[in-house]
Amino acid sequence: MTSEKIEKKLALLPMNPGVYLMKNSVGTVIYVGKSRCLKKRVNSYFNRHHDSNKTNALVAAIDDFEYIITNTEVEALILENNLIKKHNPHYNILLKDNKTYPYIKVTMKDRFPRLEKVRKVAYRDGNLYYGPFPSGYDLSRIIDMLSRTFRLCTSKKAVGNDGKKKRPCLNYHLGLCQGVCQGNISPEEYAVSVNKTVDVLSGKVPPDFTGLEKQLKELSAKFLFEEAAEVRDTLTALRKFFESQKVEFLKPIDIDFWGIAEAGLRVIFSVFSIRGGKLLGNRIIDFERYDDMSLAEALTEVINRHYDIDLIPAFLYSSLMPDGDDSLLEMLSAKADRKVSFHVPQKGQFLTLLEMANNNAREFLRNSETKGKERLDDSVIDLQTRLGLKKPPIHIECTDIAHIQGVDPVASVVVSENGKPKKSEYRLFHIKEAMGGDDPASIGEIVRRRFSRLLAEQRPLPDLFIVDGGITQLHSAMHELELLGIHDQQIMGLAKKEELLVQTDGREIKLPFSSPGMRVIIKLRNEAHRFCHTFQSKTHTQRTLRSSLLNLPGVGPVILKKLILEFGSIENVVKATAEEIVERCHIPLKTAELIINSV
Repeated sequence: MTSEKIEKKLALLPMNPGVYLMKNSVGTVIYVGKSRCLKKRVNSYFNRHHDSNKTNALVAAIDDFEYIITNTEVEALILENNLIKKHNPHYNILLKDNKTYPYIKVTMKDRFPRLEKVRKVAYRDGNLYYGPFPSGYDLSRIIDMLSRTFRLCTSKKAVGNDGKKKRPCLNYHLGLCQGVCQGNISPEEYAVSVNKTVDVLSGKVPPDFTGLEKQLKELSAKFLFEEAAEVRDTLTALRKFFESQKVEFLKPIDIDFWGIAEAGLRVIFSVFSIRGGKLLGNRIIDFERYDDMSLAEALTEVINRHYDIDLIPAFLYSSLMPDGDDSLLEMLSAKADRKVSFHVPQKGQFLTLLEMANNNAREFLRNSETKGKERLDDSVIDLQTRLGLKKPPIHIECTDIAHIQGVDPVASVVVSENGKPKKSEYRLFHIKEAMGGDDPASIGEIVRRRFSRLLAEQRPLPDLFIVDGGITQLHSAMHELELLGIHDQQIMGLAKKEELLVQTDGREIKLPFSSPGMRVIIKLRNEAHRFCHTFQSKTHTQRTLRSSLLNLPGVGPVILKKLILEFGSIENVVKATAEEIVERCHIPLKTAELIINSV
């Protein structure tokens, strides 16, 4: 329940853009957020119950809040980022990056620039950055080769700010540098080598591998295999970066493609980084959003935080525009000190690369959410995304009932595991308590019996349970689940005619028939229908045959019981001869012949 102190503050919130800081009972900032309208955004936390447990936990922990009004959304975006870094709030830790890629830093601010491997980009520091690179080990080889090829200084203390000579390094004695530490070269002459290095890194000039290839042949001819292996590995790393990763663009360009895959509140971003026309690698970002955060808002927040330490390219591509894209681009352009643009590709090579990024995000999502060694089926991801489920519906159950004008009612439960039928888990039921023809009551009975058994055997409940019917059948099933103390079961109805999925609140969802998720649901419903009606037909036939036998003279309940015990079913009795019946059931031949002729 919202405290009186918070209610008073909520009433006084302005309609301006700004940043809000949520605090707990000891005054610690536990969440920092931004909004284009503070009043609407902050009130949304307290005026309803949230589907996300994390959001409910956040709201329960809030004892007070503060807010800062800004003039524009851009200011709010920048301020939010700074406050998150300052306070490190518990509920803002949402990004999980699978790795931190290194960059090449050309220290242009130094009198004699060097090449360094760094993992954080500092904007407007006067230096040049190239990357990110997928392999730190390969990057070290690239830096070493470029430094040797263009004879760049590798020592941080080669020449101090006073210009005094330092003790020469080993590279100087080996002839691998130009003697910066000894004052043998001027900054102007040294800059020529630096510019050549920059041209290679930016893709303007292809690297020359002839020297390394010649060295590899010479070492192999001298049987110096360890040294040759070292040169071979360096050559492989260089070719991998400069040749095999090349994307056929007309000119060297810097682009990031943001692939997206979502399942419930979880969003996976796959970032394809292209630098100087080369595809350098893929970076996975795992993000968990709150239940009232749109996908566009999530994209904005992740981009904002991602480019806080990473190099901002000139172009960003994604399948949707981020929320407040003008404000975001204005902030990124100001940080990069040049124009940054955002695009949604419609065709051509850019669309192909974006689809690659999307596929990588989906693949990571499938493999990370599966319970066993088998990857998640496309239908599971599709259903979780379209239905907004909290977890992937790997285990789905569907029930159906059948009867003939209320006579011989039966039911079935069929099971799908990761998009495939699991026939060993199929179950059949005779309706025992509900009146014949009362479909809602029959559904309720089956749900009670099925879930009671699962609870008694301590087996996991289904991720999604589907009843064949509309809102009436669904309410009957929900009532039985509540009596069993099950309150968080994902359950839906499936209306036959319209093929609509009915939610517990009565809302209807129309899934495309071509979607993988809908195909699995229809297949499962049809399987439940087939399984149930086959059983009902068999049940009805057996009852009819039993009734006809009892009408025969000389055949009563005792003889009928003998027949069933000896032959197992009426169908087997029909297949037997009169002599077999006499021998096994010890009844008169005339009675046996009467039974055979009547059926």
